[in-house]
Amino acid sequence: MKKLLGCLVLAGFASGAAGAASSDRWIHIRVDDAGEAKGRVDIQVPVGLVSTLLPALQQSRGHGSIHIDGDSVDLAEIRSYWSAVREAKDGDYVTVRDEDSDVRVAKRGGYFTLTVDDKGGKSRVRMKVPLPLIDAVFDGGNTINFDAVGGALAKAPAGELLAVDDEDSHVRIWIDSEAAPARKDAR
Repeated sequence: MKKLLGCLVLAGFASGAAGAASSDRWIHIRVDDAGEAKGRVDIQVPVGLVSTLLPALQQSRGHGSIHIDGDSVDLAEIRSYWSAVREAKDGDYVTVRDEDSDVRVAKRGGYFTLTVDDKGGKSRVRMKVPLPLIDAVFDGGNTINFDAVGGALAKAPAGELLAVDDEDSHVRIWIDSEAAPARKDAR
């Protein structure tokens, strides 16, 4: 849970780095751990506040490569893949249906989407990211351009960016124009 939470906090801050013009936008991260810890985390940060963290993020993250499952993937390589997807027509690019899961990767209506459904019913992923937000991530040469990401996030429509449900946790990341009310303890 701690490792997941750390990644989510970093992702939330990185995707939320924006200028003062977007101070009315909020980034929300909600994690419910149904495992042993049974913890809950709610993070909601005005985008304008996150922009003050921009210098620290720019210096400490996003230089040259991204680590996925312990392997380093060159940012330039990912950028070239994204460029090909970005220039392609809208449509379903990958559809996999097997005995374990259904997976769909698509680009449609200004969004890049990924859906994964575990046929055992134990996990579900929904990702819907505005194309300009992904463009902004890859706008920085050999680094992630946090200024561009923040600007794109400030212009993105309100809505859910990511939802992950599995047997141990539920994670939701979304953007909107107001703070969410505090959740009451279920105890």
